[in-house]
Amino acid sequence: MPKKSSLKLIPLGGLDEVGKNMMILEKDNQILIIDCGVVFPDDEMLGIDFVIPDFTYIRKNIDKIKAIILTHGHEDHIGAVPFLLKEVNVPIYATKLTLGLVRVKLDEFQVYTSVELNEIDPDRSLSIGPFDISFFRVSHSIPDGVGLIIRTDIGTIVHSGDFKFDQSPVDGKITEYSKIGEAGKEGVFALLCDSTNAEEPGYTLPERDVGKTLLEKFEEAKKRIIVATFSSHIHRIQQVMDVSHKLGKKVAISGKSILKTIKVAEELGYLKIPRNTIIPITRIDEYPLREIVILSTGSQGEPLSALHKMALNEHKRVQIMKGDTVIISASPIPGNEKAISNTINMLIKQGADVFYESIAGVHVSGHAAQEEIKMMINLVRPRYFIPIHGENKHKIQNAKLAQLLGIKEENIIIARNGDIIKMNENVCRISSNLNPKTIYIDGIGSGDMEDIVIKDRKLLSRDGIMVVVVGINEEKKKIVCEPDFIFKGIIYIDEFDSILEACKELVIDSIDKCFASNITASGIHERYIKDRLEKFVYKKIRIKPVIITKVMNV
Repeated sequence: MPKKSSLKLIPLGGLDEVGKNMMILEKDNQILIIDCGVVFPDDEMLGIDFVIPDFTYIRKNIDKIKAIILTHGHEDHIGAVPFLLKEVNVPIYATKLTLGLVRVKLDEFQVYTSVELNEIDPDRSLSIGPFDISFFRVSHSIPDGVGLIIRTDIGTIVHSGDFKFDQSPVDGKITEYSKIGEAGKEGVFALLCDSTNAEEPGYTLPERDVGKTLLEKFEEAKKRIIVATFSSHIHRIQQVMDVSHKLGKKVAISGKSILKTIKVAEELGYLKIPRNTIIPITRIDEYPLREIVILSTGSQGEPLSALHKMALNEHKRVQIMKGDTVIISASPIPGNEKAISNTINMLIKQGADVFYESIAGVHVSGHAAQEEIKMMINLVRPRYFIPIHGENKHKIQNAKLAQLLGIKEENIIIARNGDIIKMNENVCRISSNLNPKTIYIDGIGSGDMEDIVIKDRKLLSRDGIMVVVVGINEEKKKIVCEPDFIFKGIIYIDEFDSILEACKELVIDSIDKCFASNITASGIHERYIKDRLEKFVYKKIRIKPVIITKVMNV
């Protein structure tokens, strides 16, 4: 009997952060990719739009890749797909809504290559090379999410996707416990389990609880209501529509991303908008203030979002009035807390009554809390447990839950991005790491920029820039144009003129010393001036601006 080949699991994202989820399964020289998402930048990533997985391993094994399977339509699971398709063109498998959102994403990034998009029917299995895949529906904060049951000749792998056990979901589609339990009875080699809410005790509250709070806040509001939420949160958007219709209010929408999502979700039947509920935002002044609800982007304090522009009084159509009710119906993504706090403070300053997660029940998570994770483990009863989707603290807490339920510590794999997890019938272990880089997207540019560009941006934001230009005659070894300085982002200080004069003298002295040593090359002059200026400026005013020197031979 031929020896069975091992199975490799390689997370390229999602195991060192919340977001950027991407998992590779490799067997018999064939690769299956699960999800391909982004993570949004924190305050230290100046000017960066988002971060994507490192596709180096994909490029090296391009002929092995057979398919991409997407578990659901959130940005942290589909956001990097357009960039992946620039590297490899393989079939994509996803549920109807997820495919609709992927089409919007491909159009947004102008990916016009012929991509094979295949709709998943969760009740039908799929065979791709050595992988036999069946699906189970999961409750989450977006419709049409699925988990995966992946059968191979060495054992079955269950990938939970993002899930919660909501017993009364808005769309009526509960997590399919029976399919998960049946896989558990058959025997599961390893469970890859969502860790995002592993620190939270008990159960995650049902989505319908938010609907009750929204009704309460809408009834109390004396003027306009502005609701900011994730553009992909179809269930939340549905509840805003339903409550608005019940109270006879009109809904106007502000934000390109939420407009696109609503259009796709309604066309595909996942969003049911009551008749005559939506009005163009250009018509909000035609109705009494109490009848207006504005559904907006900006729940994460994004600088270009509709809500942030309202907070700054820069929105074209909406100026915050005293007595407006603003509901931020989302939880902060790690790293966004400060931006959200700033937005809230600006809204309050303008007179709005602001409600957010920590002071009102205007949001519930789409991820399983501890008791639900325990239920998933008990249904699956895996031999090995691999926490996924989270930072180290989330994975460790998830691992502790597995140990409480009797899974041996040696059978719990705490992996990180780039780890190669090798599995055969008798063992599951981390063999090595690919050491993936952090890939930044800035406009249309991308790459591993951390060491140079990000460092420079931090310096520019903190200490500004100093440019010095001076003209010399190399042959005559003399200065023909006095040093000229340009400053940007440097705060004016006392005695600035005297310090500037000292800087000019230092530049002249540096050039004279170079000429005295028979050094005429302008490049050497520039480096010498830069080094001396950096030390001098720091000594005098304790800042380290980015210094650019240009010595011109004229």
